[in-house]
Amino acid sequence: MIVVPEGPALLLVTQPDHAHLAGELLSLWRAGGLPEHPRREDLLFAAREHDNGWREADAAPRWDAGRGRPHDFTSLPQAERIEIWERGVCRFAAERPYASLLIARHALNLFQGRRGEEGWGPFLDFLADFERSLLEETGTAREELEADYRWIDLADLISLQACRRTRERIERYGTGIDLSGDTVGLDPFPLAGATSFRRPCRRIPLRDYRGDADLGGELAAARWEERTVRIAPAG
Repeated sequence: MIVVPEGPALLLVTQPDHAHLAGELLSLWRAGGLPEHPRREDLLFAAREHDNGWREADAAPRWDAGRGRPHDFTSLPQAERIEIWERGVCRFAAERPYASLLIARHALNLFQGRRGEEGWGPFLDFLADFERSLLEETGTAREELEADYRWIDLADLISLQACRRTRERIERYGTGIDLSGDTVGLDPFPLAGATSFRRPCRRIPLRDYRGDADLGGELAAARWEERTVRIAPAG
C-alpha cells in the first residue's frame, strides 16, 4: 500500500494499481526502440504485474502500531514482505516465465542491499536460484535481462513519483522525472504526446487508529475515487 498524507486525510493507493499505471505508461512509450522490442509483451506484462504479490495484502491493509496508521509498502514487517515477494515472483512462472524473471530481477534490485541483515539471506538465496533457473529455462543472457529490466525499473519509478507525489527531481537511465501538481514531467519525453491516466485511490481521515478493527471500519466506509495523473514534457 502507498500511503500519502494529504491535508486532513491519508490517500491510499494499492501496489497493484500503482503497477498498473506503470504498465499503461510503458505501453505508450515510443522511444528507445520499445515499440519494436521482440519481448515487448513480456515487458508490458511485467511492468503491469511487478507488484502482483501485494494483491492479498492490500485487500486488507494492516495497522502499524508504531504510527497508528496503515502500514505502507516500506513499513510492513519483514516476514510479511518476504511472503508477498515470494508469492509475486512465482505467481506467473509457469505461464509467463520471462515476465516472472523480470519480476524476480525487480525483487533482487529492491532487496539485494539487505544481504547480511538478519532474516534476509534465505530469501535472497531463493531469488538468486529462481533467477538462475528462469535464465536457463528462457535461454536469456544475463546482459539481455539487465537491459530489459531497465524498462521495468524506469516505469516503476515514474509511477511511484506520481502515486507518492514526490517533489524531488529524479534521474534514471538518462530520463529526468519531475512532479508539479498532478503532472509528471519527463525529459526527454518518450510518449507521442501529453497523456492523462486515471488511478484508483481511497481517502481515510488522518488520525491515530487504535487497531486493525478501527482501521478496517474506516476503510470499509471509504469510497473509491479516481485521481488523474498527467504525463507531459518536463517544463
